[in-house]
Amino acid sequence: MTFAEHLPRDFVDLAPTRPSTVVRSETLRLWQAFAPLPPEHRRQALASGVVETVKAGELLLDAGGVTVVVSGCLATFVMNTGVAAEILGPGGWVVSGGSRPVRGQWITDGEIYRVALEDWRARSGPEGLVHLLEAADNRRVVLERRLICAVRHLSTARVADLFLAVHEAVPGLEIQMSQEQVGGLLSLRRTTVNASCRLLEQDGGSRTRRGKVRVVDAARLALTACGCRQFSRLELAAA
Repeated sequence: MTFAEHLPRDFVDLAPTRPSTVVRSETLRLWQAFAPLPPEHRRQALASGVVETVKAGELLLDAGGVTVVVSGCLATFVMNTGVAAEILGPGGWVVSGGSRPVRGQWITDGEIYRVALEDWRARSGPEGLVHLLEAADNRRVVLERRLICAVRHLSTARVADLFLAVHEAVPGLEIQMSQEQVGGLLSLRRTTVNASCRLLEQDGGSRTRRGKVRVVDAARLALTACGCRQFSRLELAAA
């Protein structure tokens, strides 16, 4: 018996028009992503939203909604800058008000859950509202940290930090990301990214080939990385 079969039957069958294997897989991942909410509020919240498939390279522009990464890896940006803010894997949350849209880009193929902010407020209960407020506050801290990182740290350390973050979000997968895309996520010139990638490859931490990045040795990569993304996660977890 799969883990999904342990879930309440009415929750598993929320989308009866889709193949049962797909429904069970999506439901399980979303059930885990909504862990901060009581079971009855999880069911109500999921019933009001939709799950969409996305492709690597597609852009995200979200305003006035709640978005949860079901699978894959999504990078969001610091407001109107070219600096990547968060690298989100399965279970990662994006909360946006109507006047402050969140912009992002998919690094891998994946799935995303979307629900209107008002629907979430109405269905997720007080715990859901608290979770949104915490997610919004955490995002503010991350944005501040990322801007400080862009000013203080050398390009190679930032590139290494980005590779590690993606590797942690989708472990074991070859990252479909060109040097131009890396530069776009970090607001760096392609020539600068190319030089950083060569240094990281010489050190044995990662390898880049024809629009692909592979983390060869995460421990060695961590020695070069600035550590800002890891520090932000630890800081937020301790708060």
